[in-house]
Amino acid sequence: MAGAYILAADIGGTKTATAVISSTGEILQMSKAPTDLSGPPALIDQITTMLQVDLTRVGVNIADVLGLGVGVPAVIDADHKVVVWAPNLPGWENISLHDELVARLDLPVRIEYDGHTAVLGEWWLGAGRGYQNVVFVIVGTGIGGGMILDGRLYRGASRLAGAAGWFVLGTQRMSDKYARRLGHWESLAAGPGIARLAAEKLRRSSEPSILRDQGLDSYDELTARIVFDAARQGDTLACDVVRHIGEILGVGIANIVSLMNPEVVIVGGGVGTQADLLIDQIREVVLHNAQPISAKAVQIMPAQLGERAGLLGAAKALLLYHRGCGEQ
Repeated sequence: MAGAYILAADIGGTKTATAVISSTGEILQMSKAPTDLSGPPALIDQITTMLQVDLTRVGVNIADVLGLGVGVPAVIDADHKVVVWAPNLPGWENISLHDELVARLDLPVRIEYDGHTAVLGEWWLGAGRGYQNVVFVIVGTGIGGGMILDGRLYRGASRLAGAAGWFVLGTQRMSDKYARRLGHWESLAAGPGIARLAAEKLRRSSEPSILRDQGLDSYDELTARIVFDAARQGDTLACDVVRHIGEILGVGIANIVSLMNPEVVIVGGGVGTQADLLIDQIREVVLHNAQPISAKAVQIMPAQLGERAGLLGAAKALLLYHRGCGEQ
C-alpha cells in the first residue's frame, strides 16, 4: 500500500539506528550499528545499506514507502538539505546529505537536528503526547533537547534551538576548561561531569565508599552509571553526588520553566534513565526557584520512548513535511 510505511535513521556520534515504521508509529523493524566515522560517503552507504536490510527483513517494498526521516547531531541549513557542521562526525562539513540519500533511495527525505527529532518523538507517542507546549531535556554524555511551542516544533534561527547544555549557571564558566568546550550546564550535569564530581569527592574525602572498590586503575575511570549504581545501593558519597546533580539539573530546568512556561518538561537520555533518583530533587528546585505560577503548573516527568524517540521523531518529521504541516 503506497505511503503506508516510513523509513527513519537516527545518526549518532557512536551508534546509528535505522527503522521501518508504520504511519501510525509502530516500529516494524529496527537495526543498530556502530557509526562509520571514516567519512561521509562511508556513513551514507552504511545508512542506505541498513535501511535496505530493514526493508528486506520486514518484507516491505520500497514502492510502499512514503519517505525517509533523518535525525543527525549537526547544524542543518534552512532547506533541510545540507549538514553544515557535525562536530561528532569527522569530515561532516557542508555535506549534501539530502541529495545523496535521495540519489540512493529515490525517496523524499527530511533531515532534522537530532534534538528536534527526539522531542518530536516524545510529543507524538511518548510523555509529551496530548500537550501543546513541551520541552525535552536530554541528559547523556551531553545536554541537549528540543521544544514544541503552541503545537509546533521550534527550530530557532540556526536550527539549533534546544542546545541547553550551553546554559551559564555561574561566572566560573569563564575559567573552567570543560565549560568553555562543552557549555557550563553540560560540563556540570552530564555524564562525564557526574563522574568528575564523584572522583573529586573521593580524592578530597577518606570516607568509605563503594566507589573506591570498583577495581579501577584511577578514579578518572569512573562513569555516571557506576555512580548511580552505587547510589542505588545506598552509598553515602554516591547519594550526595546524585543529590547535587539533581539540584544542578533543577536549576537549569527552573530557568527553562521561567522562560518558556511549558506544560511539561521531559527528562531523558542516558542520565535521564535514572530519573527516579533525580526527578523529586529537580521538582523541588523548580518549585522553589522558577516563576511561581509556571512552576506550579508545569509537569516534570521522565521520557517514555528511550532510544526509540529519535527514530519515531524522524518519522514524524517526514510525516509533517509530507502533509505540509509546520515549517517546510
